[in-house]
Amino acid sequence: MTRFASLILAGLALGPAPSRGDVELADPGSLRKAFDQALSDFDEGQKILSAQPDRARQLFRSAAQKFSSIASGGVVNGRLEFNLGNCFLQAGDLGHAILHYRRAQQLIPGDPLLTDNLALARSRCLTQIPSARGDEVLRSLFFWHYQTSEAGRIRTGLACYVLAFGLLIAAALARRRILTGSAVAVGMVALLCGASVSLGRWSQRTAPPAVVTAMDVVVYRGPGTGYQRQFEQPLQPGVECIIRERRGGWWEIELPDGKSGWIEASSVETLTPTSVNDRVPR
Repeated sequence: MTRFASLILAGLALGPAPSRGDVELADPGSLRKAFDQALSDFDEGQKILSAQPDRARQLFRSAAQKFSSIASGGVVNGRLEFNLGNCFLQAGDLGHAILHYRRAQQLIPGDPLLTDNLALARSRCLTQIPSARGDEVLRSLFFWHYQTSEAGRIRTGLACYVLAFGLLIAAALARRRILTGSAVAVGMVALLCGASVSLGRWSQRTAPPAVVTAMDVVVYRGPGTGYQRQFEQPLQPGVECIIRERRGGWWEIELPDGKSGWIEASSVETLTPTSVNDRVPR
């Protein structure tokens, strides 16, 4: 069963996010109104889901549009992205559900409700592509990089840097080797956190993760319909990939199993929004 984690508006951090560009923040009162209306639509959809499924899906989409308007107002919040994922999952839009769950995962990694709902959405995807063995091993070895937020790694790195500096001062005054060794160990943690953040940002620029959001996406061997099909079956919404190259309206994607091909750019969305206004299906 889908579990809906409501967002606490009072806890939202209002401010333009670097990944969303410069935005003019909406009035907090209008954000509260949009939030209350979105919750009302979602709750009403839940009530009539069994008796009136078509009407319920319309309400879920309406709730998604209102939550999206909050994001367009400059709000960057993991619970907001989680709510968007829940709305799309209930509306039957797996592509956008997985997209927003993945965005939420970048902000609130390890959240058990998010993990369960993302797994549920992935299980419903009609195109199942297993991950390459090497990728699974890499994620297991460097779990601290993949399962923690960038903000958390930055905070940890800064704290370790300050602590290492303090330990070095203490070691110089007390002349104790244990303090020097501790300073080196803590300093290494700070360096690892810095390297992890730098690597994550580099990956976002050179090979941004994305999710297929369109139906029946044909993969070609080159950037255009004049090329042969790469795969016999088209991709369905919810397929996760990374972007390797961009040529006009065509993007080369790499799938979790390592296979690649070209698709139309309009059929996929990156985890980092390319504009302030996310595309929300009507």
